[in-house]
Amino acid sequence: MGRAGNGTRREIGRGDPEALLPRDRAHGHRRAIARIALAVTLAAAAWVIAFLTWSSEPAGYDFVAFYSAARLVATGSASSVTDANALLAMEHATLPQRTILLNDPNPPALALLMAPLGALPLTAAYAIWTALGVAALAGAAVLLGRLADATQRMRLLPFAMLAPPSLIALAEGQTTPFVLLAIAGSLGAPPLWSGALLGLAAFRPQLLPLVALVALTDRRRALGLVATTAAIAVVSLATVGVEGATRYPDLLTRAAVELRPGELGLAALVRRIAGGEELVLNAALAIVIYAVGAAAVLIRTRMFTTRVVDASTWSLLAAPHALLHDGVMAYPAVAQAATTTTATALWVGSGLAVALIQQAGIPLVPLWLIAIWIWGGARSRRVARGSGLPASR
Repeated sequence: MGRAGNGTRREIGRGDPEALLPRDRAHGHRRAIARIALAVTLAAAAWVIAFLTWSSEPAGYDFVAFYSAARLVATGSASSVTDANALLAMEHATLPQRTILLNDPNPPALALLMAPLGALPLTAAYAIWTALGVAALAGAAVLLGRLADATQRMRLLPFAMLAPPSLIALAEGQTTPFVLLAIAGSLGAPPLWSGALLGLAAFRPQLLPLVALVALTDRRRALGLVATTAAIAVVSLATVGVEGATRYPDLLTRAAVELRPGELGLAALVRRIAGGEELVLNAALAIVIYAVGAAAVLIRTRMFTTRVVDASTWSLLAAPHALLHDGVMAYPAVAQAATTTTATALWVGSGLAVALIQQAGIPLVPLWLIAIWIWGGARSRRVARGSGLPASR
């Protein structure tokens, strides 16, 4: 009767009583320590892999663009953060191998936040930024684990830390791990703070529209979203000034018309078939696919958690520019699908395979994203039938 899981409950809804026998408590402590040790080992491995990958060719990864913008702020040239020529000059000064602009379409507020790193040597700045990215991925994995069955959570942790999208995001020095953490945090936060966290998707602008749409369906979340996005806009304006702000759309346009290998979105598939990088075509595709994504997110369910998961998935499908490191935004859908060992193996295994095939130039990720979205809808309907509640609750 002293074992956890036996005996009467202390209070309704509070779970089973704690283990009474010393050996049971010791066993629980050992399991907790083992889990922490595994998490630390995975985090260290992710950092080492990313750092070694980046160190082999720093000029080939995105971090130099973020660092250059931050260095402009740190050296007193904040107004030049949106100046393509100034950015290229700083990138070249940082790494002489950079002779072509590596575009940075993030809001200038990010450069201000990263300014302390911009004051450091490049390698030290990258090491710190990557450590923060690893921590963000680990935090997101813990928070998203609540979407999965309890027996599957530790099985998802290695995937979250070492899957290709995670390692690529860390090696690139991208913002996607932080955006993922914000979205994961929004799932359990009070409505006002939930909306505020969703607003942080503005640091990866192409992921913001559908995520923002979910927040706007609730008054308190909408208030938090507006507060965060307004703060980012005001800080960005204060950083670069009015003239600098007028140059920012040019950086966004450059990103929107890019068609790089490994693009994840449906628009990229259409553009590869139709050909060209015309702004009008890209804008039309973006409007149509974002509209489809909005319908997919809002019509299927009214449940906030499911809408956020769907918005994360459809943000990748609808974004005019999304690469494999953005694939971490599919992790909420993977966590939600991890209901059994078989389901976990199916979606983790297929996700890893598809990511590698995508890197080889065969665009399977969009089809995989649609498949896991359909799977999530079927699961929601099964859960609703089992509980006797309508699927739209």
